[in-house]
Parts: sequence; structure tokens; C-alpha cells
Amino acid sequence: MSASPDMDILIAQSPEELAEVYGFRYEVLVGQLGRTYVNADHENRALSDPADRAAMQIYMRRAGRIAATLRVIVAPVPMLPVYMRERFGLGAFDLEGLTVSFTDTLVVDTDRADSRAAAILMTAAYKIACARGSGFDFTNAAPGEVGVFERLGYRSYGANYQDADLGFRVPMVLPTGDLEHMTATRSPFLSLARTMKHDRELVNWFRRAFAEACNSVQPAAMDEEALWSYLTRKLNQTPHNGIPLLMALEYRDAARFLKLATVVKCGAGETIVKKGDMGNEMFVVLDGAVEVRDGDRRIARFGKGGIFGEMAYLNTEPRTADVVALRPAEILVLTQDTMTRAMTKMPDIAARILFNLSLILVERLKDTTGKYVKASETAAA
Repeated sequence: MSASPDMDILIAQSPEELAEVYGFRYEVLVGQLGRTYVNADHENRALSDPADRAAMQIYMRRAGRIAATLRVIVAPVPMLPVYMRERFGLGAFDLEGLTVSFTDTLVVDTDRADSRAAAILMTAAYKIACARGSGFDFTNAAPGEVGVFERLGYRSYGANYQDADLGFRVPMVLPTGDLEHMTATRSPFLSLARTMKHDRELVNWFRRAFAEACNSVQPAAMDEEALWSYLTRKLNQTPHNGIPLLMALEYRDAARFLKLATVVKCGAGETIVKKGDMGNEMFVVLDGAVEVRDGDRRIARFGKGGIFGEMAYLNTEPRTADVVALRPAEILVLTQDTMTRAMTKMPDIAARILFNLSLILVERLKDTTGKYVKASETAAA
């Protein structure tokens, strides 16, 4: 299929095409982004994993070269690998005759593809999944990606998990025929969904079986005023009073910045940040509490308004400690991309945010230095 005169959307069929897809993945994820993967083939500069054996590889070719790829798996629930059924809680979806799909491993080379690439490939995957009878499409998102998938019509619905390669992941699901929810989120899938046949009973079943997920508030779909009210309720005070990062910002400026962020829910005991993982997110606790740990040593505890992960946010470096939710929590997620967009769209606001972050880091450095001096004096006494 052709997305525009200068690009084609294709499905890899031959061994040569598949090798090109896996080589592209390696080039972008390992070569450009410097990530590490258990299944990376460094000798052949290829990246694939066991799930690829049952998957379709959709890719965008532009000017003769691959510019983006996406993986789609369509199968009845019992035919899926055990690890996939466990991670996504598919026991609850084991309905007679049900086919589901998984859309993941989206890789885009921003030097070759523009901002449309992800949406075009996701729409192509949705079309393929529906054509093959999928009642539910599943994906997994990094914390900073949750809002993007919510705007497509996906919902988070179960326990989050840690992936050996990707770290903290949020499982998400899209009932492929839920036109009402797609309308509410203004999903780009909506116009295509209206042209396809869907099982309405599956949507009704999902709403009964996953009532909490269906009734849960999705901040990504809120306007600035509604999001501000939501965060005020969570923090028990206005965000620019409850979040040090927003100090001295006017309401409208703070609200504009917050619209770029994502909100993630975590269960008690879930590891949000794992020591050694690469990351570029910073987190703000909206509700609940988290604890920073290094092995058995407890380093710090943060409640509402507390900020963690700021060093990796600034420098894309390995995490220096684990961060675990002590009880159910809601976390505001800010990524480097959030700040990049803010610097482009609202440079004055971004400058104030970065200044506030520098003040927070100075206070933490003073606290750490004070503890070190005290420990040294105690040891010398």
C-alpha cells in the first residue's frame, strides 16, 4: 500500500526483507540510541526475538530505504506464548473463538521519516488486525508513552511489569470495535473503524469485565482546565503549589506544560525504576508514596509532590537505585521529549522549569553533603 507518493507501507515477506527489518532495528535501537538487548546479534548487526517467528513485520520504505517498522501478531489466545499470556493477563480474555492481536516494537528513524510515520504504521496495523478478526489489540508502553496510546483509544487495565530489555512497561488494550471510546479520545483509527465490521458484544463484555479500566480517568484526553482540576484533587492543592518544579509559574503556563506530560498508575510493590536501567524520564508523585532503595538500603521516601529520576532525565544515564511503589500510586511522567517540545513551543516556561529543577538539585546536593559531613565526623569521633 502507498501512504503518499514518496513512501510505501509494506509487509516483509522474504528472508531478505526480514533481514533488512531486523538490521534496521539494530541500526536505530542499538547503533543510534545505544540500548542493550538480550537478543541483539552484534556480529550480524541484527535485532530480533522469539516473538518475531509468529509476527508480521510492517515497514515504511522511503527513498529506497526503510524509515520505520512495526510488529503485529494476530492469533487466538491459547496459541500465544505463555510469557505473553501471563504479562498481559490474557486468562481473562480466553473467550471461546476469540482472536486477539499485539502491536509493538515501533521503530522510527527520525532522519528518514517525519512525524506521520508512527500514526501511519499504527493505522496500518489496526487495519490488518481487524481484517484478521482481532477483537482486542494489545500493546505495552513506556511510562512516557502512555498518553500517546490513550489518545489512540488504548486503556491501561492490569498490573505493570518489568521487561529485561525495556524496563518498566504498562500493558494496554484497545477493543477494536469500541467506536464510542475512539470518538471520545479522537482516535485517528476512528474513520477506518467505522468502515469495518466489529463484534459489539465483545465491547459490552469488556466494559463489564474491566469496568474499573473503562471508568478510569484518562488525563491524556482532558483539556488543560480539566487536567488542572484533576491534579489539584490528587495533590490536595494546586499543582504549582504541590509540585516544586512548577514554582513561580502562572496557572495558564503551568497548565500548558502539564499537558505535555503523562500520568501512570502503579500498584503497591511495583518497581517503577530499576537500578542499572537506562532512562530519560523524571517522575512526580501525585498520589501514594514511593521508596528509593539500593539493595536492602533504604535511601529516601517520596509522597505527594516528590520528584525522582531527575539525573537520568537530564543525562540519559543508568538509574542509580530502585524506586518501588509502597502503595497504589499515580505518577506524573516527564520525558526529555517533553522538555524538547516545551523548549520549542514555550521557551519561557521551559526555562523556568529548568531553573526550578536546578534549585531542587542544589537542595539535594546540600542534603547529601550534610549527611556525608555528619557521617565523617561521627566516624572520626
